[in-house]
This record gives sequence, structure tokens and C-alpha cells, in this order.
Amino acid sequence: MALYTTKFTIPANTSEDNPVQTSLTIKEKLITKMEISFPPGCSHMVGIQIKYGIKRIWPENEGEYIYGDDETISWEEHQELPEKETQLTIIGVSPGTLYDHTVLIRIMTLPTAIESVNTLLQKIYDFFRRIF
Repeated sequence: MALYTTKFTIPANTSEDNPVQTSLTIKEKLITKMEISFPPGCSHMVGIQIKYGIKRIWPENEGEYIYGDDETISWEEHQELPEKETQLTIIGVSPGTLYDHTVLIRIMTLPTAIESVNTLLQKIYDFFRRIF
């Protein structure tokens, strides 16, 4: 398993019309877990989107951002990436804020082959559980 992290500072009052962005290159093909940590004071006004090229990956709903305040938003994922080295674009906005905010993004990955073996073993286990 590999862990990728980046700290991303979003300047005060960054509008949706002029967002800031950074990139993060992932060298494995399978994302298994995502975490986005928002510091105190964001007041759900600081938002993050993650894209591959022009395709928005998270959040899935059009035109929205992931918002938070003094919390880590995390979820299990099974996102296969199209290339062995995939560059993701992280976009940030903070309309109406008075201060810069630094968000921490963590992405956990597995090589596709390992995930395939884990999936196969789980299926075998489930099969024998049903029989016995």
C-alpha cells in the first residue's frame, strides 16, 4: 500500500470563478481510501474538488465541492485510475473567507494485482461460508 499526501493552501476569498489548483501524481492504479482534513475555522466555506483531466472524480455531483470545518472527511474507495502514473488535479475555493486555509489530502492506494487477489480471496471465502 502506498500513501500520498499533500497540503494545499487556499487563499482567503478564492472564488469559484477563479479557483486555485495543485496536482498530485499517483503511481499505483487503484485508490482504496480518501481523506480530506479541514482545519478549524473553515466554517464549511472552504471547498475541494478532485479531477482527472477534465473529469471530476470527487464529489460526483456537478458543480459541488467537498466542504468541512475542523474535521476529516474519509471514505473507502475503489477508484481504478487509467494510467500507472496518473496526475490528479486538486481544486480549491473559499468564497467569503477572511483567512487562508490549508487542507490536508491523503490518498491510499494498492497496485491493481494485489486488489484483484484480495477480491478473489473474499469471493472464495464467501463461497465456502455459504456452503458450510
